[in-house]
Formats: sequence, structure tokens, C-alpha cells
Amino acid sequence: MTIKSQIEEIFKEPVKENDIEAIALTSKNGIPIASYVEKKDEHESFSTLSATILGASEVIFSALEKKQPVDIIIRSDESILFIQENSSDSVLSMMGKSEDEERLIEIMDDISKKLKEIREGSLEIEVKK
Repeated sequence: MTIKSQIEEIFKEPVKENDIEAIALTSKNGIPIASYVEKKDEHESFSTLSATILGASEVIFSALEKKQPVDIIIRSDESILFIQENSSDSVLSMMGKSEDEERLIEIMDDISKKLKEIREGSLEIEVKK
């Protein structure tokens, strides 16, 4: 099983069980690694722009001589977008309903842990059909 398919498998369950509109793992330079986006033609822009937002915030923090941000939360009346550094070279982003904020934070934390285990080679994914 490829790394990409392992990551996509990690994304499947939370997407299926929650009202997640988009989730992506992207390289810091904006190249999509794996994603699920309801509007399929938006997967690349969701991935790339999430990495851009994190990168822009890093520039702001650096200019003000602050430690780099670990995550970004953007809220609207109905949606919430989480963006976080997943590793030194990747960005994890997820969008869902504002009312589910606490649950979505738990999901992001869980996915982050699983992605770290994949990077360390200690997680094997069982494909669910």
C-alpha cells in the first residue's frame, strides 16, 4: 500500500462519520499529497491555499520575531477551517461546520497522530471496504 493510499484511508472514516467538507495533507510548498474535498474540482486550490495561509502566517510571526504558529483557525458563521503544520514539510487542513468545532479539533489531533506514525513507520493501515 502506498503512503498516499494509507493517508487517504486515514481520511475515510472521519469524513464518512462527520460532516467534513474538506481535508488535505499538502507539502509546505503547496503540492497536494492526499485529500478529500466534497467539490472535487476544488481539491487542488483547497490544498495549495491552505499551505499558502500557513506560509503567510509564518512570515508574519517571523517578522515580529515570534515563535512559528502551530495552527490557524478561520471561522465563518457556518464553517470552520483548521490549518496546522503536520511536519517540517507538510500541512494538514480540514474544513467542517462551525457547530462541530470541538469534535473537529479532536479529529485533527487524531489524524495528526496517525500521520506521525506513518512517517515513523509504526502504523499499518487495514483497508476497510
